[in-house]
Formats: sequence, structure tokens, C-alpha cells
Amino acid sequence: MFISLPELAGHLDGAFGLRGELQALNGYEEQNALLTTADGQRYICKLGGPGQDRFFVEAQLAMMQHLHARGLHHGFQQALAAKNGSPMAVLEIAGQLFYLRVLNFLEGRFLAEEPVHSAALLTDIGRSLGQMDTALADFYHPSFRRYYEWDISQAADARQWLEYIQDPAQKRLISYFLLQFETEVLPKINGLRKACIHSDANDYNLLVRDDRFAGLIDFGDAVFAPVINNLAVAITYAMLSKPDPLAAAAAVVKGYHEANALTAVETDLLYYLVAGRLCISLGKSAYNKAQQSDNEHHFVTEAPAWQLIGQWITINPLRAAQVFRNACGLP
Repeated sequence: MFISLPELAGHLDGAFGLRGELQALNGYEEQNALLTTADGQRYICKLGGPGQDRFFVEAQLAMMQHLHARGLHHGFQQALAAKNGSPMAVLEIAGQLFYLRVLNFLEGRFLAEEPVHSAALLTDIGRSLGQMDTALADFYHPSFRRYYEWDISQAADARQWLEYIQDPAQKRLISYFLLQFETEVLPKINGLRKACIHSDANDYNLLVRDDRFAGLIDFGDAVFAPVINNLAVAITYAMLSKPDPLAAAAAVVKGYHEANALTAVETDLLYYLVAGRLCISLGKSAYNKAQQSDNEHHFVTEAPAWQLIGQWITINPLRAAQVFRNACGLP
């Protein structure tokens, strides 16, 4: 349930004392808008609807505050305080509760819009994500211990969307990778190190500037899960539309390992975790298409994801494991 921009403007003025020009932005579950004030300052405004858990929204803000407290001021947003001193304004609209936050604006271009992804850029992205996960190692919030269908740990549940994939060959491909996930990942998943992770470093959440990492936005997919899942999501989207996806992934893995040392078990699971993320994404896209969704955000990576999973089936899992070990200097 979204509200009109003029109505949103009124709430921004009333709760935060902010006025300016509003521009609607895409969002998967929340209403997002860019606010530009008269003096040229820009802010990202996020409005969560009645379907959201207030404590989960507060948990996202706590995660961002923790990153800043650990010295990661570059690349991670911070919430502005409302007039009452809280980082979130609770609004009652038409008898329902909404949660309004205002975040500082990060300069940069989405990774998806950057025409060239150099190895140096991908390595810097990996390093920055490794620094984030290192900083979050001692952070915990109970709201992140939840079931979430986009969590790679739950990839096996993507079977529920198989019926919506119309092409038989594509359906067999997804079924194959889901079987691999159940065989190779599930028996090991309980032994992996876990923490509260961002879990959605996709190419429309990663910002880059001057061939370097510039920011990571949208903490709405955060979950308590294996730490390696965070890296798996990032390399999945870093590989989209690449002629040599494994080389792109290795660059990200190398940077991540420099900041947050990986184990051989973690690197060896990356191949299957990437496939699991693709199964979730493509299964969910097929489901949304069947529901006749008109939200373009639901399908923004569908075509390149099908291309990537077609490339992924041609790569031997043992070769991928060796490439990732080499990137980390592991035996």
C-alpha cells in the first residue's frame, strides 16, 4: 500500500521538518523516494507499510548504526533523527501503521549501470563486503533470526515455484541445481559460521564510483544466516552478463578474503550457493509473472539470471572450488 507523493511530503515535514522536491524510486516491498531540499541536500525516504514488522525495521536501523559505530562511515547509510529524536517515525494512515525513515544519500552509480566492471572494482567490492561482515561479527538482533524465502539457506524451498516455470528445459535445470543444493549444502549448513548479514548485495543495491565501491543500500533482506551467503549473493550478481563469470566471481572472492578470511569449506560451497540464489530468483520471477505482477523490479534481472545459470551448468563444481581456493591462497 503506497501513499501519494504529496501525502508523503506532508509526513516528512511533520515528522522530520524536511521539505523539498520528491521523486518516486523503485522498491521491492517498500515505498522509496528521493528528497531534494531547497539547498540541494538529497535524502532517501523509505516508507514501510502495514505488512512490515516494526521490530524488523528497527533492527535494520540498529545494523546500520552498528556499522558506523565500528568505523564504517564510507558506503553505509545512516538514519536522520526525527523531531522526537527517533531514527524512525511511526505514522498512522487510514487506521494502519507505517514506518518512515530518512537516510543520507550515497553518491555513485548502481553496479548494474556501470558499463565496465574491472577486476580492481570487483575486488574492492569484495573487500568492502568482507569489512562489513567483520564489523557485524559481534552484532546481533533477534528480529534477524527469521524465515525469509530469499535467504539462500532456504533455497530448497524454491521447489514450490517450479510449477510456474513454463519451459521444460529451464524447469529441469532448476530441479538439477536444487537437488545439488540439498545434497551438497544442507548436510554442511549447520556447521558454518553464522551472523546477521545484509544478504542482498545485488547489482541494484551496490553503488560504485571511480572504479571503486561507493556504497551498499537496502537492508530489508538482512537475516541471521551463514556468513558465506553474503558473499554468494554478491558474486552471483557480479557475474551477470559476463563472458567469464568465474573470473569475475574470483575477483570478488579475493577481495572478501583479504578482509574476512574464508575457510576451504566456505569457498567449496560457493558454487552451490550461487546456484541456490539463482534458483530462488528465477523461481520467484516465474511466480510473480504468473501473478501478473506489474512491478518491474520483480523481473529486472530475470534475463541475465537465465543466461548465467546456463553458463553455470557448464562449469565443473570442482573447478569452481579450485578457482575460489586459488583466489584466497588456500591449498
